[in-house]
This record gives sequence, C-alpha cells and structure tokens, in this order.
Amino acid sequence: MRHTVVLALGTAALAAFGIGLALRPFGHHPARVSELDQVRAQLLAHYYRPLSTPELAKPSIAGLIGSLHDGYTAYLPPSAYRLARRAFQGGYGGIGVTVLPAPGGLLVRRTMNGPGRIAGLRPGDTIMTVDGASTATLSTEEAMGRIIGRPGSEVRLRVLRDGKAIEFRVVRTAYTLPSVHARLVGHVGVVRIDSFSRGTATATKSAVRTLTRQGATSFALDLRGNPGGLLGQAVSVVSLFLRPGASVVSLAGAHTPLRILYAKGGPASAVPLAVLVDGGSASASEVVAGALKDHGRATVVGESTYGKSLVQEIVTLPSGAALKLTVARYLTPAGVDISHNGVRPDIRSRHALDAALRLFTSRR
Repeated sequence: MRHTVVLALGTAALAAFGIGLALRPFGHHPARVSELDQVRAQLLAHYYRPLSTPELAKPSIAGLIGSLHDGYTAYLPPSAYRLARRAFQGGYGGIGVTVLPAPGGLLVRRTMNGPGRIAGLRPGDTIMTVDGASTATLSTEEAMGRIIGRPGSEVRLRVLRDGKAIEFRVVRTAYTLPSVHARLVGHVGVVRIDSFSRGTATATKSAVRTLTRQGATSFALDLRGNPGGLLGQAVSVVSLFLRPGASVVSLAGAHTPLRILYAKGGPASAVPLAVLVDGGSASASEVVAGALKDHGRATVVGESTYGKSLVQEIVTLPSGAALKLTVARYLTPAGVDISHNGVRPDIRSRHALDAALRLFTSRR
C-alpha cells in the first residue's frame, strides 16, 4: 500500500510510537571518539536493561542496534533525524508539497501555498534529486529528511516533467504542525490530539477553556491514531483533568531509579470526560488514557490501544545524526504494564465518538 507523504503538514513517521524524555547532546569530542563508540557508550550508560558483552562487541552500529531486538531503538542519520525531530518540535522548514513514492523518485501530488509552488513545482512532477542525491536510491524517509531543513535555507531539486529535467532552487519556509483540533458537538467539547509535540498541553488547555465558554458541559479527548510524542506534554495534558498530586506514570530502567510523575491539577478536573482510543493510540497516548482510566476520572471508549510501555530518549551525536534509545519502562498509576494488552476500553466500539456522545446523552 502506498501512503501519501506530506512535506508541509503531517507527523514524522520515524517519531511514531516514541516518548521523548529529552533531546540530549553527546558530551564527547568527535575527533577522539568514533561514532560506533559513541553509540556503544550511550547504550552502556542509558539503555533500559543490562547489555551483554556479545551485544556490546558488535563491530558496526547496525549490528550493535540489531542485536538488541528492540524495534524502538534506532540510529538516525542526519536527514532522518531532521524528519523525526519535526514531530516533537511542532514545526519545521519545508517547501509545501505533498508527494508519493514513485519509480525514479518522489511524485508531487499537490502543491500548497508556499515556496514550492512559487518556484514552479507542479503536481505530476517527479523529484529525482535533492541537493544532488538521487531520490531513487534513497528511502522515502531519507529523501524527505533532505528536503526538510532550516527555514530560510535553500534546497536544490532536479525534477522530471514531461520527459524533461528541470532544476529548481527552493528556499524553505517555516511550517507549523498543529497537534490539537477542537469542536463543539451539542454540549460535548471534542478535543482531538494528533501527537504530543511541543505546545500540545498549552493548546489543549486553551481548547478546553474556549469550548467551555461556548457551552461545553462534558469533553471527549480523542486520541485515536495518536502515536505518542513527548512525555512531559502527556503528563501536562493529564494534569488538566486530574486533581493536584495524583500519580500519572511511573518510570524505571537499569540506569534510571524509580520515578513517579504527578499531576499538577487543571481547570477541567471535575468535568465529565471520555477518552477515545484505538489500536493506533500508542506510547504517550497510552500514558494519558491509562492514568485517567486508573483514577476513574474518564470513561475510555473505543478499541484496545497499541501496547507500548517503553520510553525513548533521543541523543544528538556530533555528526548531526542521533540515537533514539529505550531508557525505561513505564507503568500506569495502578501498576499496570500495558505492553501485553494495551489500555482496554471501558466501552468497546469501532465508532468511539458516537458511543461517547450516547454516553453523555444518557447521563444527562
């Protein structure tokens, strides 16, 4: 199945199912330490479980990470790291086109108001090279990561149009990725969170206040398809709906002492609440759903969540690449490890919003 890739709007696929505790720079001088040794040192010092000598002795980064059998720990080349980082930052520098993987490169499906359209890119063009690198030999993520960059910087594209090659120089512009969308359905405020990126909690708080002024007497927090994001943002969102001091999540790893994060309390700590989830709700989404369920604060509606109980941290390396590594496991406030069955809904439904609206109507 081919998936449309949006370079101006959308969530970075490489960051999916990730909870970021922090973006941490590497502390050694690159001239003295090889990148393989840098990666090995980070794993030895921060990985969530003890590592064996055979695992640490692998002679390549790919072999070292592959020996972990951990689908969430990964080495990100510089371009892939730029792509992954945009989901956490909530914004990035792009050119404003929608593309599909295609033979020979990236097929432009749509252009939006922005530098790509101004420069002359059209739907039907095939992007063959990015700054001289052939998109036919790169993964889709690698090619996207090369197009994304610092706002104001220039990217050179070689495009095939009607059998002719055309060169473009496009100056990237800043795009924002709004993660929160709100609407009023009757007296129910529906707040959809697409990911937990920088600013998500503030936007959610603002949405709750706005919907309350518009007449919302109950809320549906829609986390369906939300792959996760920043743990701090998830804890802050939970805080909006819990009283101060309520536990949200506990973390522990081989190099991380037990740590419990608590709610700070928020303006919607007593309003009737439903949380909508499905199999695409993962990681930070499960932290939110699990905490609100365990405290009896919300009715969870939908389908069982993905079931990811591991916490990642992204370490930036001197080369511009990054290491995304698992640093801890987490448990819900009731001590539940959701890795086996995910967060189970109180009301099972493939039409979660309709079920939540019926729930609120019956209560009224």
